[in-house]
Amino acid sequence: MNIIIIEDDPNKLRQLEELVRFQLPQAEIASRRSYQSGLREVLRGLADFVVLDMTMPTYDVSPTEKGGRTRVYAGREILREISRRKIAARVIVVTQFETFGEGALKKTLAELRGELMRDFPGTYVDSVFYHPAQTAWRDRLAELCAELGEGVKRADQDSSD
Repeated sequence: MNIIIIEDDPNKLRQLEELVRFQLPQAEIASRRSYQSGLREVLRGLADFVVLDMTMPTYDVSPTEKGGRTRVYAGREILREISRRKIAARVIVVTQFETFGEGALKKTLAELRGELMRDFPGTYVDSVFYHPAQTAWRDRLAELCAELGEGVKRADQDSSD
């Protein structure tokens, strides 16, 4: 099983990797830290599922790179490319924001969840609200990882029969 985690915050990325490794110890996990590096990895078409941040920089931040502009809906853009290119990966969005955008483009997490369910059925699984001081996000992400892990196992068994 191949999993990609796309997350720019180092602490959140570490927590996500630990949780996914614990839930799915047999999985191969790749992590990326920006829209561009995450999209490149996803487009390789090797992921069974993706744990995806919604808001992130365009490029990986480094001592010589500030990351470019922040893409408020980077996760939605990656979902659009997955759908457009018919990549079979399932996607869980994990975000620490309750609202996105400004003015007329402003959406709550609940509104965004509904939009993603409508626009990306079969790819988008759910959104998890991340809060480092709470445990509800861990419980929900663990539940979703278990469900997706079982689905991948069944698909592998069906294809080998």
